[in-house]
Amino acid sequence: MPKYVLTTISQGDSIPETFQSKYDSVLASSGAKVDKVVQLSPNKAIDYYVTASSETFPADVKSTFLDLSKDTKVDVIVQADSPERKDKGLFVFDMDSTLIQQEVIDMIAAYANVEAEVSKITEAAMNGEIDFNESLTRRVGLLKGIRSDVFELLKADIRFTPGARELCRALKKLGVKMAVLSGGFIPLARWVKAELGLDYAYANTLEISANGKELTGKPLGRIVNNVVKAELLQEIAKQENVALERAVAVGDGSNDLLMMAAAGFGIAFNAKPVVQLKAPSKINTPSLQTVLYILGYNDKEIKDLIE
Repeated sequence: MPKYVLTTISQGDSIPETFQSKYDSVLASSGAKVDKVVQLSPNKAIDYYVTASSETFPADVKSTFLDLSKDTKVDVIVQADSPERKDKGLFVFDMDSTLIQQEVIDMIAAYANVEAEVSKITEAAMNGEIDFNESLTRRVGLLKGIRSDVFELLKADIRFTPGARELCRALKKLGVKMAVLSGGFIPLARWVKAELGLDYAYANTLEISANGKELTGKPLGRIVNNVVKAELLQEIAKQENVALERAVAVGDGSNDLLMMAAAGFGIAFNAKPVVQLKAPSKINTPSLQTVLYILGYNDKEIKDLIE
């Protein structure tokens, strides 16, 4: 019989009383048997070790747990009960709205006063009218003539997601390799890499004019889209000799779903509903540090890891 770990994590300060009976009902209906309960954080993050009646258990309960999460503001993460849960070797992160709180293209658009035009292109991409490569090429085209040091100017306004520094500090202490794989731009991805102590940074490169002063409005080299993100994850894992079962991908957009599927485990962080539905797991907490609960660490262990 397959074994799973279900981690319940409050999106607020504590798990509400209304959650437990509904949660127990879902488990009972699924035929799963609770073998052990472990408090990771008192009334905030709890592990339930269960024996399921079928290997389709994660898929069977997914939509029900999504509905329960909306009602109770408690995320339920389902994963196999295996040694790989804590034994991670690689973490890859999206950048915009994941490691940092903003969308960089929107910040540049505001600087260049082309917000309305960029917004229209973004909407067309979200509606499936154009693909990511076309969307990026069009948006970058609107930046022609912008001073080439615009990324340096933006750094002062970048806000890291709460818990990003703590999570990366903990993972580094655990010996986990880390990468930022972004559909954004390489100057800021490299800066984020340095700020958080990551090992790799991949993003899009923008062409600069011959005099070095302006953006030409053209991307250079391969565009980091959803397919490339998945390929990069696999390349890094191979280079670091990390089995994909020990790799985790974290992101917020549909552009991150392929790399989540390529990794042993994927986490949608404060993602759009369609992404939460398709991702292997999801959390809607303010802090990225919550990811450590998903790996099975309790408050005391987390405190030791982030100090």
